[in-house]
Amino acid sequence: MSTIEPSRLKEVLNAETFRQLTADNFAILAEEIAKRVASYQNGSPTTIIGPPASGDRVLNEFWRDALGGEWVCTAAGTPGTWQQIRPAAVAADPSTGAIPTGYLIWNVTDGALKRHAGSYTWEITVGADAAAKLGFHGATPTAQAAHISDPSGGSTVDAEARDAINAILAALEGKGLLAGS
Repeated sequence: MSTIEPSRLKEVLNAETFRQLTADNFAILAEEIAKRVASYQNGSPTTIIGPPASGDRVLNEFWRDALGGEWVCTAAGTPGTWQQIRPAAVAADPSTGAIPTGYLIWNVTDGALKRHAGSYTWEITVGADAAAKLGFHGATPTAQAAHISDPSGGSTVDAEARDAINAILAALEGKGLLAGS
């Protein structure tokens, strides 16, 4: 479903003004779609952060919130069930307004994808569940362990497992997700 407020688009039935009205409608579409402005409510861009909390909603309806986060309705209803499909791109972590827990942002200043954990606390998201998230946002990271030592040095890790673990560690270092040893 479109985010265009139907009353904003101009009727183009009159042949005299067809060209100008079509140009005006194109400008409205470009503003709302290409420039990614917030979804309209009652003729004005929404001020809601997150999905709409009221109104009848239909399956696959699209919603863009006040920060630019994008949502799709996965179950019709009042207000429907919503899934965030694109994080909001922000210059600083939001610290005001009603922000739903689980809301995703991409902080373009520090490059981190973050999840709202409540009380204006933001977690850096690495995976989909709690065990896959880094829990040290705002704290100094501790030094990472060096690569697994050779089994002849007293380790009980066999050579094949050691090589697999070292390959994973090297890949994480290469992606910048783990400090080098």
